Amino acid sequence: MSNPLNDSEDFWIFGYGSLIWKPPPTFARRVPCYLERGYIRRFWQRGPSWDTRSSWSRCHSDSARDGRARMGCSISHRTRGERIKAYLDLREINGYTIHRHPVYHNLPREESEDVPNPISAIVYIGTPDNPQFVGPPESIHALAQHILNSRGPSGENKEYLYNLYTALEQLAPEAHDSHITELANTAAEIEGRLLKDPN
Repeated sequence: MSNPLNDSEDFWIFGYGSLIWKPPPTFARRVPCYLERGYIRRFWQRGPSWDTRSSWSRCHSDSARDGRARMGCSISHRTRGERIKAYLDLREINGYTIHRHPVYHNLPREESEDVPNPISAIVYIGTPDNPQFVGPPESIHALAQHILNSRGPSGENKEYLYNLYTALEQLAPEAHDSHITELANTAAEIEGRLLKDPN
């Protein structure tokens, strides 16, 4: 198996959560991309950065399961692979494993001359066998309530959810993510608020 952090290659990361709306400071370019079928985006991963010690937030995980193509954002970096990996290990790797995976874009020809298609990108994936994987909740309402009750060193878990919802809608409104949309709207309904139109 090839080294997923080969510094001789362009270094791209496929972000599908907070990396979309809060990319690393060293990024050079962001490109809307998607994973083909086989993955789903879910808040099924515990993440201490967004929760208290007494309860864990469900930071969201691309689980290797059947599903529609999933939108995210591929990010190229000026920094060497090992440096950005050290940064991401602190930020992202809690329970995740690193994979190199082809991701695809629909850029117009004039914008994609220097962007391969597919892009060979690093993806942090939360597989069901990792210790932080909690699986599906009792209900979408229970998950939304848990998120509303959770916070950690990085802030309130609900802000992670609302920022992700907004970022996905702005990134590719046509690539509707029903799980994130339903979860964000359920959380907002519990709070008695309306979500702002992301566009």
